[in-house]
Amino acid sequence: MFSNICLFVVILALCASLAVGCGDKRQEPQLRSVMVVAPAPVGVTVPKSFAGVVMEAREIGLGFKTPGQISRVAVSEGDRVRRGQLIATLDDADYRLGVEAVQVQYDQMARELRRLERLHSQKSLSDNDYEKARAGLEQLRIQLQTNKNKLDYTRLYAPVDGIIDKVNFDKAEMVNAGTPVVTLLDVSGREVEVDVPVGVYLAADRIGAVTCRSACAGGRPAVMKVQSGLIEALTQCKVYETEWLQATGRLE
Repeated sequence: MFSNICLFVVILALCASLAVGCGDKRQEPQLRSVMVVAPAPVGVTVPKSFAGVVMEAREIGLGFKTPGQISRVAVSEGDRVRRGQLIATLDDADYRLGVEAVQVQYDQMARELRRLERLHSQKSLSDNDYEKARAGLEQLRIQLQTNKNKLDYTRLYAPVDGIIDKVNFDKAEMVNAGTPVVTLLDVSGREVEVDVPVGVYLAADRIGAVTCRSACAGGRPAVMKVQSGLIEALTQCKVYETEWLQATGRLE
């Protein structure tokens, strides 16, 4: 009985192997596409720290629009000034006389023109003579306004908030138009100049964040951005003295 069972199992195994052998067919190889990538760290940041110098965004040379003798310098080196604050004045005596002289001529011509208007309306004055009188009054008006502008130019005001860096002239000195009387540091924006290695500069497009710590920011990190090789602070740093800082960037 046991031998019959063994024989039956062997026969079944032989039939199964023959069935598989008969049904086996040669299969075509399958082509698989692959993409080769270089290994790169994911989510890894490398902090880099460098020393830099905080400085003003720009330096402005302030000068009068008209020449003259300085009668007053209202600021000193190191003073903080606000926009519109008086910086210096010129002796305006001659400019006031110029305004007064033209004002007298203008008033006289205006009265004369009113008289000519009545004559013109009565057909007692030609159109040509009337137009000449009107043109003469207009010329005096322009000259009067010009002299008033020159009088206003004898006062020099700060165009922006800032700090007086240098005072180049004293009272009673003569100054030409456009010559800087004082040098103003515009502190409405601050720049941070940092020397960085070439490798970091070339990787500027991969810098995710740059921060700065300085006494001008109370020790708090200030948000920065990279521009033309310089790291420029976006926050306002209201300091006059040059300070060293630590600027930290992250390469992502």
